[in-house]
Amino acid sequence: MADVRAVDGTYISHPFIEEGDTETKVYNMVCTQLATDYEASQVDLDTPMASANAAGVIELPFTPDVEAYYVGDTNHAPLDGGMLSFTRTFSNIPKPTIEDSGSSFVTFPGFQESSYSGNETITITGLSMTLGDRGIIVQTQSTHGYAVGGRIYIRASYTVDTDPFIHSLGSYFQILETPSTTTFRVDIGAYWDDQVDLFLIDGSVTDSNRGRVQASINTAIQTRYNYILPGVTPGITIPTDIEVPPAFQPVQQNSGETVKELVWSYAPAGVYFQTIPTMEEYETMIANKHHIVVESSLTTWAGNILVLQTKTCKAR
Repeated sequence: MADVRAVDGTYISHPFIEEGDTETKVYNMVCTQLATDYEASQVDLDTPMASANAAGVIELPFTPDVEAYYVGDTNHAPLDGGMLSFTRTFSNIPKPTIEDSGSSFVTFPGFQESSYSGNETITITGLSMTLGDRGIIVQTQSTHGYAVGGRIYIRASYTVDTDPFIHSLGSYFQILETPSTTTFRVDIGAYWDDQVDLFLIDGSVTDSNRGRVQASINTAIQTRYNYILPGVTPGITIPTDIEVPPAFQPVQQNSGETVKELVWSYAPAGVYFQTIPTMEEYETMIANKHHIVVESSLTTWAGNILVLQTKTCKAR
């Protein structure tokens, strides 16, 4: 009774199966031992579950797993006869996972006005949608000259079918398609389960070359989880070896100071410095749907296994 014995209630869990990780296992051994013989340091943290002796038990209730590491004893509770019950846990290092994390307001950089003149503001004459197609089609009164991947500012009000509620737009959007010189497709974040009619009240569109100020926009967030065990994960010996990704921050090329607005590489009139990235580079990031870091953190997951959480969103 002085030795640690795994008893009924012992089980293996798969904590990340909903995230698509079917490989990561957590071994939970419900154990008993005389309370007077229990020592918190019986097994060193990070010890692989290679054998019963390594796990500090009389008999191992699982097939040995050298990629499962000791993360601690929990749930200590006294039993009759001077015995002690506790759960001894070994865990694989979880696989990286990515999950959708709702939305959050993210501050995106502003744009300096282009030194060349873009299109004038154009009147919108109609809106329409096709079930199954992403976004809506915008009809313009005159030729727009926009290209796929470009950014435009839309101000519009409309209703849907017979619903009197008035929807209003007033933001920047990316061109997804240009079916003609007087139509283009954008995703405004409105989605329907059936084909509907959109009735325009009024609206206009302006080329984004006219610039924008730094903007806080509600956008979809993804979180990546990377699990790290110092001393086991390649290249990481101690926790301070881990580089926590910094948030995306445009800077002035010469001074390194953060900036609120990006500039064009050919330096519009009155602009005497360069930004990293330039406006052209950031436009490419938007067009290629690059993700930028919103925030990140490093915390303990279990035992000495750490989790690096990195929140990202698409550049806008």
